[in-house]
Amino acid sequence: MGRHGRIYFLDEARGLSILLMVLHHAAYDAAFLQIFPLGFLGADWFGAIRAFFAGVFVLISGAACRLSRSNLRRGAKCLLLAAGLWAITGWLFPAQPIRFGVLHLLGCAMLLFACLRPLLDRIPPSFSAVAGCTLFFVGFGVPAGRVGFGPVGMALPAFLYRDAFTAAFGFPGPGYFSADYFPLIPWLFLFWAGTGLGVWLRLGRGPRWLYRSHSLFLAAAGRRSLWIYLVHQPVLYLFFLVLCRWV
Repeated sequence: MGRHGRIYFLDEARGLSILLMVLHHAAYDAAFLQIFPLGFLGADWFGAIRAFFAGVFVLISGAACRLSRSNLRRGAKCLLLAAGLWAITGWLFPAQPIRFGVLHLLGCAMLLFACLRPLLDRIPPSFSAVAGCTLFFVGFGVPAGRVGFGPVGMALPAFLYRDAFTAAFGFPGPGYFSADYFPLIPWLFLFWAGTGLGVWLRLGRGPRWLYRSHSLFLAAAGRRSLWIYLVHQPVLYLFFLVLCRWV
């Protein structure tokens, strides 16, 4: 462990992920307000990069659950902040509400982990990590109506996709939109995989470089990732609105 029992790489990787998320949202806002023509935002390769760093963030959040004193408190806090963010974005930016974003996902995942921990503690960490990652990839297309991938994939029945309630589980109904959408399927599986990795990290079984400090800036951003997530989008949006008027 690092100083004060911290695993510095978790902070640094989370910091890098949240800063890349800020850059992504900045590009999205600039394109949405027609400041810059950023056609690559809709490209498959860009979506894959976005999903990768979002996945790193969720995986680390799952690992951090093994180091937390109270996942019930953290989960409830995330859900309260998520509800506030939904209300604020719906009021300020009615065309871009965050109805089930990453905070909703993490809040639900933390509460579920806290409630199911006696059962999850009986599962070998290696199984949690492998099974969680496998289910994540198999279920990645569920929000788009498909499970599996390639020749072993199959379409899911349309009756599963009904409304905003089913959207939280990964089955968005017709016309459903969330500016930041992280449904429980498939992202909860990746969070579960992170809880398995967290056992190894907590016991000090990871490579030594994971426990050493490499970037104070990224580590600081990682420790403040929640607040960066909460404030960055309104700040970016207002900045670009001012820029539009000035230009």
